[in-house]
Amino acid sequence: MEPAFVLHRWPYQDSSFIVELLTREQGRYRVVAKGARRSKSPWRAILQPFTPLLVQSRGRHDLQTLTQAELNGRAVALNGRSLYSGFYLNELVQRLTSPYQPLEPVFDDYQQALVQLASSAHVEPVLRQFEWQMLCHLGHGFDWDYDDQGESIQGEFWYRFVPEHGFCRVPQATTDCFSGSSLLQLGAFELSDPSLLNSMKRIMRMALAPYLGDQPLRSRQLFAQQKGN
Repeated sequence: MEPAFVLHRWPYQDSSFIVELLTREQGRYRVVAKGARRSKSPWRAILQPFTPLLVQSRGRHDLQTLTQAELNGRAVALNGRSLYSGFYLNELVQRLTSPYQPLEPVFDDYQQALVQLASSAHVEPVLRQFEWQMLCHLGHGFDWDYDDQGESIQGEFWYRFVPEHGFCRVPQATTDCFSGSSLLQLGAFELSDPSLLNSMKRIMRMALAPYLGDQPLRSRQLFAQQKGN
């Protein structure tokens, strides 16, 4: 059995679920949890997002059958903004990783991010850190210290971020640019200032866009609705 979290689940046939798991050793994949929707099934209550599990499955590579599942600790208690943030983490993992892509650091960072969301009143720094970690683990990280010409980022200059490319120096400040001094702070992950946090959010959105595809993230839409209420 291996550690796992439920990313999403769907009703299947009369009494089962299809469950998308994130596991530490095999990465993300789907299983059929037969009979899990029945009231007497021990799996009904535990096959939930943000609940640490130990699982085992067998069968076809594209859709295995869950054979064992048990708790591996207490469910992470997420509420309000932290709950929507947890759904956002799940959707990032679903959209950015391939099935059976073994990425143990992603699992560890995901688990740590859930704990941080549950214990912190400020979710944005947790999300930005996880986004950056995902980019790095998937080989899409970029340099915060040097521009696209290999020159050191200088605090007095201005730079534009180009997805899949990095930062390029521009002759003057525009609305879509970032100061070199702010980039140096962001590279050190200094996010205490609201303006820096906003800059990091803009950069992460641009950096993730080529890998997320054209379909909007459902969790972002839910987040926007929650903020509007």
